[in-house]
Amino acid sequence: MPPGLRLFLLLAPLIPAAGAGADIASGEALYAPCIACHGANGEGNADLASPAIAGQSEDYLVRQLKNFKRGIRGASPDDQSGALMRSMAATLADDAAIADVAAFVASLDAPVPEATLSGDVENGAKLYVSRCGACHAGKGEGNDALYAPRLVGLRDSYIVRQVRSFRTGTRGAHADDRYGRQMAIMAKVVTDKELNDIVAFLNELAKQ
Repeated sequence: MPPGLRLFLLLAPLIPAAGAGADIASGEALYAPCIACHGANGEGNADLASPAIAGQSEDYLVRQLKNFKRGIRGASPDDQSGALMRSMAATLADDAAIADVAAFVASLDAPVPEATLSGDVENGAKLYVSRCGACHAGKGEGNDALYAPRLVGLRDSYIVRQVRSFRTGTRGAHADDRYGRQMAIMAKVVTDKELNDIVAFLNELAKQ
């Protein structure tokens, strides 16, 4: 286990969860501009490279929106989708608005994505357990205590694109993106073939 991940696992339980007291109804109203890219039900849009966000945890959504708003995420010139998200996050007036949107999105049911990539599901299951499961949980449901997002419900192409972005520094290179830097380390220990196998396994999990 990488030393950074070991420390990460030790300290994570000491940090409280976010998003308490959020207003889902207010979040639904604030979500209206997001529908154009992420869909009415948070299902995402493959043509726009917009991920499914329904069913992600409030904590993760709050953190990513704040990262976009602060320029921690989406600042790379190679991240066009991230740049668009930065401008959208900037329209949320304050932390309360961010928390409300996150609460609404988290209340939506995670979609079952259509598989677009092929891979070895059995090998993907083994790789997932050894490379991903410690943070993202056994069934890809994510783990707030470890700041790890839900993977089940995300399109395979989106996961592959994000892992490659972590590898190249398009994502996770900012000095203030502690958890992104951890993921950047892990992204470099998975080959493209292994990544396809992992997402094939995640596609199977989504059907369960």
